[in-house]
Amino acid sequence: MNDSMDDAGCCLLSVAWNVAPLAEGQPGSRRGDLRRTVVAVCRTAGHGARDWAARHGTGTEAEYRPFLQLADVGYEIATLLLLVEDSLVPDLEREHRRWAEIEELTVRLTELAEWTAAFLLSGAPLRL
Repeated sequence: MNDSMDDAGCCLLSVAWNVAPLAEGQPGSRRGDLRRTVVAVCRTAGHGARDWAARHGTGTEAEYRPFLQLADVGYEIATLLLLVEDSLVPDLEREHRRWAEIEELTVRLTELAEWTAAFLLSGAPLRL
């Protein structure tokens, strides 16, 4: 069970580490940009959470839960990006649905990244 700020940091670092490497492809593609964003956000928040835990201890659920949610969203985005890259039978409708979900999750990733950054900078719990 992930029940501390240190655990949340480790989860975020794991997501950053496990995002599939970029295949050779179009430079500046949306897919590549999103992967790099997920890696950067999860790595930064993960290190921040672990540093915070080293200074402040376990933390409360209200403090570490948004970090775990950020890891979940990053993982979902990375998984969906894999699904839009490869398919045995091209299906535009399915690809559009997946991209719509990716874009929706990207908004949530941004919200959580902003919250976690503000928390780490202020040192005080914020309302999510």
